[in-house]
Order: sequence, then C-alpha cells, then structure tokens
Amino acid sequence: MLRGKRSKTNFQKLLRTRPFIRGYFQEHRVTRNWLGIIIGGFALLTSDGVEGALVEYTIRFSQAKNHYADVELRCESGGHHQFELMMPTWTPGSYLIREYARHVETISASDGDGEELVVSRSRKNRWQVKCGDAKTVVVKYRLYCNEMTVRTNQIESDFALLNGASTFLAPVDALQDRYQVSLELPDNWKHAICSLPNLDGDKQTFIAEDFDELVDSPILCGNPDIYPFTVGDREHLLVSIGEGEIWDGAVTARDLEKIVVEHHKLWGVVPYPRYIFFNLLVESGGGLEHDNSTVMMISRWYYRDREKYVRWLGLASHEFFHTWNVRRLRPKPLVEYDYENEIYLRSLWIAEGITSYYDDLQLARCGLISQKEYLETVSKQIETLQTTPGRNIQSLSDSSHDTWIKLYRPNENSGNSQVSYYNKGAVAAFLLDAEIRSATDGRKSLDDVMRILYERHVGEVGYSQSDFRSIVAEVSGKDLTAWFECYIDGVDEFDYSKMLDWYGLQFQTPKSKKLENNADESEPSENTKASGPKKTPWIGLTTEDSSGRLVITKVLRDSPAFEAGFNVSDEILAIDDYRVTAKQFSDRLKQYQPGDSVGVLIARRERLSTLRLVLGEGPAKVWKLSVIEQPTDDQKRRLADWLHDR
Repeated sequence: MLRGKRSKTNFQKLLRTRPFIRGYFQEHRVTRNWLGIIIGGFALLTSDGVEGALVEYTIRFSQAKNHYADVELRCESGGHHQFELMMPTWTPGSYLIREYARHVETISASDGDGEELVVSRSRKNRWQVKCGDAKTVVVKYRLYCNEMTVRTNQIESDFALLNGASTFLAPVDALQDRYQVSLELPDNWKHAICSLPNLDGDKQTFIAEDFDELVDSPILCGNPDIYPFTVGDREHLLVSIGEGEIWDGAVTARDLEKIVVEHHKLWGVVPYPRYIFFNLLVESGGGLEHDNSTVMMISRWYYRDREKYVRWLGLASHEFFHTWNVRRLRPKPLVEYDYENEIYLRSLWIAEGITSYYDDLQLARCGLISQKEYLETVSKQIETLQTTPGRNIQSLSDSSHDTWIKLYRPNENSGNSQVSYYNKGAVAAFLLDAEIRSATDGRKSLDDVMRILYERHVGEVGYSQSDFRSIVAEVSGKDLTAWFECYIDGVDEFDYSKMLDWYGLQFQTPKSKKLENNADESEPSENTKASGPKKTPWIGLTTEDSSGRLVITKVLRDSPAFEAGFNVSDEILAIDDYRVTAKQFSDRLKQYQPGDSVGVLIARRERLSTLRLVLGEGPAKVWKLSVIEQPTDDQKRRLADWLHDR
C-alpha cells in the first residue's frame, strides 16, 4: 500500500453505487455543501480514522500541435520503499485489450526535493518506482495522443480529449484513494469541461473520489460551443467541437432535451447531478457511455442529411440509455472492474442489445422520428440479422462471451461465423417485448422488466442472466425458459409471427421492378422474350477496386461464390475468357441470368486458375415492416401503446 489506504465509508459507497439514494438528496434539494457535511459526518462515525490519501496529477499541453501531453503525478510514499504504477489495458464499455501503455513515451521519478528515483518497467502496463526513504514521490511521463476515438486521447492545436484509462498511471495499491487533476491550458484555450466536481471553484482542477470515478470522467479542453438545457432540476450540457457553419448546436440541444425527457419517463429515476453530451464533429465515429457524460464522434455533415442525423440522434439516445443500463445497472462480472484483464460475461446482449432496441424506439416515443421511420429502422435491423449467416453459428450468449476476441476484431469471415450482440440483441429485445405484451394483454412490457431490474439490482448488487429471466417470468406471468434456450442460448431462427400479429404488422413483399417499357418483369416484352426476363444474377461476394485490380474482400457462406471456392484476396481477371475490370464487373454480370454457368479466371498468390461458377438469385428482400391494410382496433391500440402514439 502506498500510504494509509483510504477506507471508503459505507455511506459513500451507497451514494456512488445506489443512485436512488443520491437521487433522494438531490430531489430534496440538498446542496453539494450540505451533502458534503453529511458524508463527512458519517465518515467520522464509520472510518478507521486514517486520513484520506490524495493522488495529484498536473497535465500540461506545451506541445499540443504535436499531440503531446506531459503528465506529473504526485503522491505520498507512506513509508514504503517501492511501489508500482499501473495503466489500464482496456476501457469500460469497450471490451477489447487496447494496451494504452504503448502511448507512454518517457517516464521518470524523483522525490519531493527533486532527487532522481529509479523507475523501471515491471510489466507491459506497469512501472516500479524505488522510492527508498522519500516521503513524496513525483512521477513525470509524456503521452502521445493522436488516436481519434471515443476511448483514446486526441490532442491538437485547438482542443484536447482525454479519456481516463488511456491517460492516468495510478499507484496499484491506491485505487480507492481520492484523485485530483489540474490542467494547465494553453493561453488560447478557454475551457476545461468534465463531469467531475471542481476543487474550490477552480475550473481547471477536478476531484474524483476513487480511480473508477477518474477513469469514468473524460475531459474536453479547448474552445467548444456549449449549449445548456435543464430537464426537471438537472442541468445538461451539449458541448461541441468542430461545428463550423454546418452543425446547428442550438437545434441539436432541443432535440437532446426531448430524448432526456423520454428516458426520464421510462426509468422513473434520475441518478446523476449533471449530464454532459460531448459531441466531437471530427469526421470519425462512435460513442462511449459514462456515469454522467458521454463522448460521441460523428461527421459534421450528418446534420444536413436527415437519415444520418437521425442516426446521430439514435447514438445519443443509446449512450444516454446507458446512464442506467450498464453504468449503474451492471451484470455481476462488471460490478467491479479489473482494468488489467478481460472480464467475461454472457449478458452483453442485455447491456447493449436491449439498449440498441430502446435507442430508436425512444426517438419515436418522443416524436423525433415518425412511425414510418421507426419501422424502417427496425426493418433494417431485422434484414441485417437475417442476411448474416453467422446467426446460425454463434448464439447471443456466446457472442457476449467472445466479445474480447471477436466483435472488435472483425475479419472477412466474421459475418459467416458470428453475430453482433448489438444487432441480434436489439431484435431479440423487440420480440421479447412483444412476448411480454402479448402474455399480459398489453398491461406489462419490457419497460417494466427494466425498471424492476434497476430497482433490485442497481449498483453493487448487479444482475445475472437468471436474475433477468426471473424478472421477465414475473412480469409476463409466463415461463419463457424455452424462448431463452432457443433464441439466446441457441441459434434457432426467430419466430416473428406473434410480434406481427400483436401489432398488426407484416413483412411487405417488394413490388416487381419495371422494365424501361413499363412491362412487369414477369411479363417480358417482345424485345426480351427471346432471352426471357432479365434478372440480375447473384454470386455472394464483395469486391473492391485496388488500383485497378478487381479483388475479393468477402465471400458469403453458402453463396454461389462460396460453393465455387472463391477466396478473399483473389483477383478476378476474366469471365468466360473475356477480360473484366473493376469498373466493368457489375455491368458484365448483368449480361447473364441466374442458373448460367461461367468460367472465372482468377489470380491467387500470382497463380492463375479458372473456377466454375453457377450464378444464383439474390436473397429475397422480405424484411420490410409495414402496417397491414386493415388492422383491428386492438392492433391499432397495441401499436399506439408501444410507440406511445396517443
């Protein structure tokens, strides 16, 4: 232990891990000062009398244009002759070992008088400091910050995004201590924004109660556009970088306000004192949730495209839903983080899949998208799933468990062998919601399941898959064990019939395309009778133009190309002895019909060979949801209840 390890009181733990208790004080307008007095008084009654240790950081940006941050760490040795520093290997919410220590360029240590101390690498993400008799230890290290993602650091001449896991070295035995972060900003930067409280009004110094809270609190520095809005008695901020004259932050803030209101309605409890939407318009993508904030990255041009802007709204809704589901309501294995090792669990389909179901549903409920737009979104989710061969190979439970090695490391065969717990989890939640509504004649829904799950398992309690399934059975009044065994633990095809009947929906059969003479494809004109109706053949592979070379990038399982033996990285040279280029390939295929057999000349690792390919018909597009022509009054009511369209 570095020094007397701070004993976090039971009351402090309750405030951090039981949001409804913290919410009690907030809802009864207990101020931060009075809350501090209450915490301090309780600490006097429950602590072991050891003064809380403090780990201090100072971050400087003297070479921001070159993507560097210089970090100084100061702490007390507590009489120990050596200790270890640790940097996390992954970020909560993104389940992949990312080795953040690779960004540490230089590191040194000294005592309080400036005398050099020996520091050496002890593991890939650990350093050992020999402090001898030194009472104070100062560690200085330089970080290279040029990875534009929501989980890493990006520093440029005009802004900096710092994520805790990729920024802070921490004493291994002091993760429960308090942490202080001070920022020395360049003269042309006006703001340092973070969800952590400031120290005595110093807007560039923040305090975290422990390392978990530090890691969970990204910091944005620079000159962002800031749009405050209030829902209930809680302040919210939209903080944007890179708007230019393209993105309208004021309009976006009003849209976010509607999302916040709808989420508050669903959950019935507000667990945060203030919330920040960090919106980085940096031509990148992604989102990452935190207790009291989220970081999102998108293209600024999305604002001018309705469909893409709706996708951004869905992203914001998704990350905000995580404020409850994942951040405070956690699967048991995630109640305590191990920042150095993988944490395996089979319930990420609940954490992420159910969240992916609600993100767009909440947009429909608050009026940001129409019923038609929402059904189109669900249709795309279903079509993505039903055209992914991996759905027959990997279960949702296995997809959750294997996330560390598969989901974040896709390759050319991923679609053939695995399924996303985001996508299939969302569709599963869609069907499960309909199951519950049907079983209770519309009196209960998945909304009720999530609220009860939150009430009983928030914070340190956590939940297991069996906890979730038990609550589903309780709410629905129905034993759904077989449903979970088939669709969550197994790879059975989803049965959509009950859902369709309950809401009065159908999978709409696409209308036949018309030829140029307006005749239906099933009735060829005189000009096409000789060769029969033209249907574009399907072969089931994806290609790219690689400097003029026609190269295969994916081969779909059980497709004609798969059966013929095509491989990823094969170069297609000719069809039936005629040269074909990347630009010609699509048009050339249109000269044939399904059922035709063609010889395809390929180059595989410079060796030429010919594969025999029997062209097929593409999978029917039958997954577009629409309302049936004459729904019953009950079906109309059920659809309206689901979408809150009343």
